[in-house]
Amino acid sequence: MTTLSFVVLSVSVRALSGDIGAVEILFFRCLIGVVIFLPWIAHKGIGVLRTEKFGQHFIRAAMMGVGMVFWFVAIAALPLGDAIALHFTLPLFLIVFAAIFLREKIDASVWFATMIGFSGVLMILRPGFQEINIAMFYVLLSGALYAGNHTMTKFMSGTESPNATAFYMNLLILPGAAIALPFDWVMPDWRHAGWILAIGIAGSTAHICLLRAFRHADANILAPIDFLRLVFAAIAAYVLFGDVSGAMTWVGACVIFLAAYYTTRKAHRIEQAGKELETA
Repeated sequence: MTTLSFVVLSVSVRALSGDIGAVEILFFRCLIGVVIFLPWIAHKGIGVLRTEKFGQHFIRAAMMGVGMVFWFVAIAALPLGDAIALHFTLPLFLIVFAAIFLREKIDASVWFATMIGFSGVLMILRPGFQEINIAMFYVLLSGALYAGNHTMTKFMSGTESPNATAFYMNLLILPGAAIALPFDWVMPDWRHAGWILAIGIAGSTAHICLLRAFRHADANILAPIDFLRLVFAAIAAYVLFGDVSGAMTWVGACVIFLAAYYTTRKAHRIEQAGKELETA
């Protein structure tokens, strides 16, 4: 469900991008995301939103808001397969941030795999062999900001519920998007309504399903499923928009993904070994 939600979100953004700007898409995505959670809040009571980490929610929302703008702009400018392939760098950035900000000890083999993963980026960019689209760097910036968001989420996961975390993200992004909206506003019409609704729903279900998936399985088990995002998105983009990614995009994507999978699996093994030592 997470994978399909991300694909629906990406395809919907691409469908709207010819008529509506990234900031306006972000505004509608977060507005619908807030509305989706209102019945849950009404049923459970406002107490479900109680938090002592509002500042961290704010920082997380700022990173996600800027990251989504970069991501939406890139989707409009690149073949969808290229954009998603480069976005697989998110777990690699996460390794770097975990070492810097969480002070986690990173195995030498993980660092080596991370470098291999970033070499996959060069396979896609192919500097010197093709003109590099600035939107490719927007994807990498988005991946880094998403990784920063994930790092912050790890700080907060012990006390904050998945629903409350997703609600605060939408709520706190919304004012910033609204302030910028007059500079990027285009009046939508009925042709856009279905795509806008799909963005709001898929954007929320993607995060909710992902957080719930991690409750039932470890990251190294779930990681291979994420590669289907590239496959499904490439098929949808070809059918709907005539997008075709080159062979080097697929090679680079495989290198990035396999490196990210290795680092995730290695981190899981180290974590499990640590838990076994604690219980011994």
